[in-house]
Amino acid sequence: MTQPASEPVDDDLETSVDDAIAACEGNARAAIRVLLVALHYCQTELEQRNNEIAQLAQDISRGYSRGRWEDLLTRADVPIPYKPGD
Repeated sequence: MTQPASEPVDDDLETSVDDAIAACEGNARAAIRVLLVALHYCQTELEQRNNEIAQLAQDISRGYSRGRWEDLLTRADVPIPYKPGD
């Protein structure tokens, strides 16, 4: 099971902000734009993966898996997007 990422230390966060702005030649608006585009990309990828997981859950027969996939998802702290019989 994976642990959630810890909060960045203030110094690390400030260094990361400085690095992002420096990568955009000192333009803070450009740095924010790049970060927002990256965030949107990550959110889109996550949504796509969640949809794929939901489709796989629908495709797996409960009789075949005997409910094991639900146990695996629960232990991995993954929300169960579909329960057979719903």
